Amino acid sequence: MKKLLLTFIMAVAVITAKAVTSTVYVQADEAPFIYAWFTINSVETKINGGWPGKQLTEKVKKTNKNGEEIEFWCQTFNYPETPSFNIIFNNGNTALMKQTGNITDISSDRYFTYDGGSNYTDITEDFGVEIPDVEILSLALLSELNNWDGLAQLFTEVQKNAKYTYFLSLTPEDVEAIEGYYRFKLMANSSAWLDWNTEGMTKNDPNGWLEEDLALGGGNIGIALDEIDTRSFMFTMEFAGGKDIYQGWTLTVTDGTQGIYGIPRDVTKPDTRYNLSGQRINDGYRGIVVTKGKKMLVK
Repeated sequence: MKKLLLTFIMAVAVITAKAVTSTVYVQADEAPFIYAWFTINSVETKINGGWPGKQLTEKVKKTNKNGEEIEFWCQTFNYPETPSFNIIFNNGNTALMKQTGNITDISSDRYFTYDGGSNYTDITEDFGVEIPDVEILSLALLSELNNWDGLAQLFTEVQKNAKYTYFLSLTPEDVEAIEGYYRFKLMANSSAWLDWNTEGMTKNDPNGWLEEDLALGGGNIGIALDEIDTRSFMFTMEFAGGKDIYQGWTLTVTDGTQGIYGIPRDVTKPDTRYNLSGQRINDGYRGIVVTKGKKMLVK
């Protein structure tokens, strides 16, 4: 019996430790740095050292579907089998930093071009590797009013071409606290910031309220409350699907007092629970649980 138990424990340890590997190939004039990490249960694990990561040293030539031979910098990463990992290309200069945004959901070999600044292009499919459509596990609206807490307004299981609406009604105290200017961003999968500078997001703004928050920078979306008559808003997000977590979003902001979209719906299923990473969990899970948009501690 003890031998069987020991065998079982060893088998569980092997399963737990099981990992997969993926190689990141990047075409760039100079060897970039890569910062890489994955997140499980809201715990971030770095897999290429602390910021700004490590500079690539290995080079390899690869032939694309058109028969063209291209030289890449490359690095192979090991990470747990279940989650994907994320990267940021940068120049490694902490004093004069140039970097991309988060490049998320990497779970296979990927190929990129990088200009040494903030721009990159995913050319993976030119090399015969099919990128699966991205899965949106969670979507949150963040602002000063919730201390930029990504769990405060959380939708889970975001489906393609479905609308997800959040209703906001500001009190006089809210308006005073944020000094008459409502700043917000959105976040997908607890890692991808959707803000004013998101090229793949359409901002449907029938009232002309939305503007870039130039005062604080950082690409926040803003509404100057002193310039409009309402303090009640409906934020509606729609995802058209695709292979990039940043592409295919439509943000619509309208007057919440008119109820254009009807009653906001909580898309979290009553019997479905999630961890802080937006992953579905079973009844035996212990820790912080998200259900119906709210957090609770299960001991």
